[in-house]
Amino acid sequence: MSGALLAVTIACATFLVGPAAPPSAHLSGSPPSVGIAEPVGPARGLGLAPTGKPIRQRSPIRVPHPPAGGLGIGGVIVAGSLLARRRRAGEGSAAYGPVFVYVPGHGGDPRGFDDLAARMGIDPKDVRVFDYRWAWPTADMIEASRRATTDDAADALGAYLAALGSDGRPIYLVGHSKGGAVITEVVSRWDAVPALGVDAVIGATILDPPISSGPLGLLQSLGWVHGETADDGLFSPVRCGWTGCHDVRDRLGERSGVEVVIVRNPDAGFTNFRDRPERVRVYDLDDRGGSMQSRFPDVVGMWQRMGEAHNSVLHSDTVADCIAAEARSAGTCSWPSPEPSRISGGGQR
Repeated sequence: MSGALLAVTIACATFLVGPAAPPSAHLSGSPPSVGIAEPVGPARGLGLAPTGKPIRQRSPIRVPHPPAGGLGIGGVIVAGSLLARRRRAGEGSAAYGPVFVYVPGHGGDPRGFDDLAARMGIDPKDVRVFDYRWAWPTADMIEASRRATTDDAADALGAYLAALGSDGRPIYLVGHSKGGAVITEVVSRWDAVPALGVDAVIGATILDPPISSGPLGLLQSLGWVHGETADDGLFSPVRCGWTGCHDVRDRLGERSGVEVVIVRNPDAGFTNFRDRPERVRVYDLDDRGGSMQSRFPDVVGMWQRMGEAHNSVLHSDTVADCIAAEARSAGTCSWPSPEPSRISGGGQR
């Protein structure tokens, strides 16, 4: 069936049948969640997939809380600049292993990194979860992740990373869905003005990000219309100015020194992108579930399959091995990895 017809089918299904029952949070054979992120939000169905009912669960991982009322755009920019300068003027502490910063998707579960972290053997004390309330002041962390635009979230994330990296400890970024778009925006800004970057950030893995251009990109910006469907936070990869247009995905991280890896599942259909940016490593994950088109004309089944494929990047040994390798040494991810890779000193796999 044509892409246009499929798009209309999915759009109609969103409003006629509402969100389908959330797909299983783990693929067959995956270990249970280790609960490293702080509590609130849907248990399943991250990103551009339907979400489950909110749950509460305590965990040892800290979600940094924003100041009352948020920083505001001006405050974020000033704080980011000052802290970034402080980082570059100070001495590093690279003797410590990296701290991982996870950026959830639109309406995504703050505990979304749990399974990958367990597979990698990461100590929960070495993980932080970005709180979108830095970008959209509200009492509800999940609602903030839905309402904050990619631009505002990138302002806040940039300032937070500058503060976190002020002691020089290496930082590795992981973003899923809209969180991947936010990381893409931050890194592209650092590429444009490298002096604004944070030296402590050594790399990033972006998981099934909705960073498409063209008609698909427009569809990815409409998730806000239906509360249980995520969008890209109005992210657009093509930027135009007096000298012409360019795609910020091309050579992403090259000028700022951030080694970027993108992992997508093509079977998800609408939740990622189809082209391959110039000089950026893009890996395709096959979770052996088939394409969403294979379930046509079962619209609910197609919707469920999209969610399963979109979330599969969060429950994969191959993805975990890739992130672990990159966090230890940039550019060393082997896809798929022939040998399991874990972060030294972490938990069991």
